Amino acid sequence: MLFEKITYQDDFPINITIANIEEYPIHYHQDIEFVFVLKGHVTLKNGYCSYNLNERDIFTNSGHEVHSLTSDDPDNIVALIQISTHYFSQYFPSLSKACYRTYTNKGRSSKHDNLQEKLLDILLQYSIRSSRYKTVCTYAMIDVIKYLEKIFNLFAFNGEMVINFESSNPVTIERISHIIGYIYQNYAEKITLNDLAEIEHLSTFYLSHIIKDCTGMNFREFLCFARVEWSEIQLLDTTKKISQVAKDVGFSTTSYYEKYFRKWFGHSPQEHRDRYMPMVKSEFHQETLTLIPPNKAITLIRNLLSSLNSQKNSTSLVNTLKLEIDVDIHAAPLSRISHSLILEISCEDFKALGFHLFSQLSDLRPEGVLLRYSDDDSPEQIMKLHELLETAGFQTACVKQNHAPFVITSAGNDSIAYPIHLIHKLIRSDEEQLSLTLRDHSSGESILSGQPSLLTANGIRKPGYFACQLLSGLKGDLLCWGKQYCVIETSSGSNAAYVIIVSNFNEDIYEMCAKETTAHQAKSMLNEFKDEIDFNVSLNLPPGMYSVTKYSLTKNRNIFAYMSTFDFNDDASLKGADAVTIPTEPELEIYIEDVRTSFNINFSMKGVESQYAVIRLKGDSKDVR
Repeated sequence: MLFEKITYQDDFPINITIANIEEYPIHYHQDIEFVFVLKGHVTLKNGYCSYNLNERDIFTNSGHEVHSLTSDDPDNIVALIQISTHYFSQYFPSLSKACYRTYTNKGRSSKHDNLQEKLLDILLQYSIRSSRYKTVCTYAMIDVIKYLEKIFNLFAFNGEMVINFESSNPVTIERISHIIGYIYQNYAEKITLNDLAEIEHLSTFYLSHIIKDCTGMNFREFLCFARVEWSEIQLLDTTKKISQVAKDVGFSTTSYYEKYFRKWFGHSPQEHRDRYMPMVKSEFHQETLTLIPPNKAITLIRNLLSSLNSQKNSTSLVNTLKLEIDVDIHAAPLSRISHSLILEISCEDFKALGFHLFSQLSDLRPEGVLLRYSDDDSPEQIMKLHELLETAGFQTACVKQNHAPFVITSAGNDSIAYPIHLIHKLIRSDEEQLSLTLRDHSSGESILSGQPSLLTANGIRKPGYFACQLLSGLKGDLLCWGKQYCVIETSSGSNAAYVIIVSNFNEDIYEMCAKETTAHQAKSMLNEFKDEIDFNVSLNLPPGMYSVTKYSLTKNRNIFAYMSTFDFNDDASLKGADAVTIPTEPELEIYIEDVRTSFNINFSMKGVESQYAVIRLKGDSKDVR
């Protein structure tokens, strides 16, 4: 039968085969499968495409994709990693609709290296079979799927191949992912461009444009491609008439179906059935492969990991990225940035900071304060603090709840990595509310505790504090976006103001705050990143005198950098709440620009840094920090 049923152990939702493959006949399954070439080369047929996969290539078969494997290399070793969609859907509800593409013909990049490392770690744990290998592999696979969702959840066409689509715009990625998912789920129905535009809340013009840019095909062609691709299952798994297959997948006429089938497969549906049905996996046509002994697999996997780590550590060359960014302030915005800042505080915060608490809140300008209290707090304390907050003008809500321990503590939260993570995570999302904890909750024995808060336990401002100052007033239209920059119009008309945010970082630094990281690990990662960027941004602003306020958050001007000079041994002079003796404020530059044709500003950085500039007409006092 064409359909291959994958069997999983009751308590392990991953099926792994490491083998030398001679032939794996044509089949499909409902679950996602990684084809990871550990050695040699193999040929993979997927739909109408054939791919020559070499060592370290990873191909991801999504559910219901018809595929096969063959090889004339007697020394090939391939890892087939299959995951239970049913199990992992509890973490990723739309997993069954995902269309991952990890293959590229442009050469591997850092994101492919990261995926390799994640999968190799799973293969190593599986091969060693420690007492907890099932749990470790399962949680590691959740991390892999998160990475796939973020980086590889769409595809594009390059000549005759379906490859990973390259884009740094998260809005475009999210929209085209929705569009592709919807078409693949509803291919057999009557779908029109107007219907899809209404569902996605986009204009038909913009929708048509984004589909063409991302897939290389117009909407009608792409819909027909999806129908043709799905039809292959019925062609090879049933004896239905061609006319019935055409009708089942949504084509109005058989000739229309045959036209598009021939466009991609190069021959008619009947010819395809005649040629490939004998190659289908069946009871009499099983896979031909030889399993690799665990000790040999472990040696190979460790060698690949060592090679990968060696490559990372030997990249002493400094990469320099230069970009010219032209921003049309009259273009339709990509999305709307609109969120409310809620700060969480406690009676303990008031005990530690005293009335200094209110100056900290005033500088952050939250739209609400959430006062958490516990049984240890007396009703009088709670009432007094609530009244003080209301008198100071803060809209305050009270909730009885002990301060919940943070699931993950990371030294990245104390460093420049946190504002970078916070700013870019928020701009990527459509969250209506940003809820942050004001102060670290610790015993006071350690100045830095790795909690995702804005102040240390004794009130020293961490780098995230200044990012929060920016985000609290950042509401407007997102005009353009890239991995390391964004431009936002915070108002319109004669009071128009623009915020430009540029950050220099890599994926490891961005993800540092999402996983447990020690202070020394964080210090090493920040110091080893020496890449440079040089961005020139142009805005077609109307003529006039503009004030420019530019802030720079660097890895050296903050509490984390100060503590690192003492090898993170606490400095007794900083234990008191008022002992704020180190510079933590962002570097500031203010100047006036006479705009006659267009406004230009440069952002140059070496190493980890985040800069943001606020541009407004001179005399406009609107606060857009």
